Amino acid sequence: MKVIFLKDVPETADAGEVKEVKNGFARNYLLPRGLAAPATPHQLQRIKAIEKAAHETRLKFSEEWEVVAEAIAGTTVEVEVRVGPSGRLFGSVTGRAIAEKLTEATGREIDHRQVLLGTAIHEPGDYPVNIRLYRDVQAEVIVSVIPEGYSPEEAAAMATLAEEGLPEALDDTATSDEDKEPGAEPAEASAEPVETGADEEDEKKDEDA
Repeated sequence: MKVIFLKDVPETADAGEVKEVKNGFARNYLLPRGLAAPATPHQLQRIKAIEKAAHETRLKFSEEWEVVAEAIAGTTVEVEVRVGPSGRLFGSVTGRAIAEKLTEATGREIDHRQVLLGTAIHEPGDYPVNIRLYRDVQAEVIVSVIPEGYSPEEAAAMATLAEEGLPEALDDTATSDEDKEPGAEPAEASAEPVETGADEEDEKKDEDA
């Protein structure tokens, strides 16, 4: 079906463009949402008006998202996760988790597809991640993946140990005084040495007497 796009549809077309699309995509998605209309002669006469309105909308959105970009650029987004003894995560940190944190921080809806992560994160540490907020408006944030119950500094140490392949050290780091049995005290050396032979010898002398 040939349609004229009434609004920008990311990665598909800009408002005012005329394109051939699949019938199902048009009928089930584009037309019901008012994103496009059948490319009739009447609609085609509206191209210039549609393009002008879209241009004004883009300028408005760009200005709004530039403010958000300036606010979050260089900031740290902390994501707490569970980790195993080797320092690797149970599961991974994906763009969806990062998008949820950014939505909470900014008050603006950020979709996981706007998070340019590449591959999921599997280990604690700090990761620079680009966020595509709107068209050409981007901001880089630092995603800090922190194991549950640890401070950012401890998480950084765990990440370093994991890179060096030292799971034993990670196990020691994960052990705290709280893990010990209640009331357990460290073994101490006796203040007085225990003599095992002296008493027996004295008893033998008494018997001979």
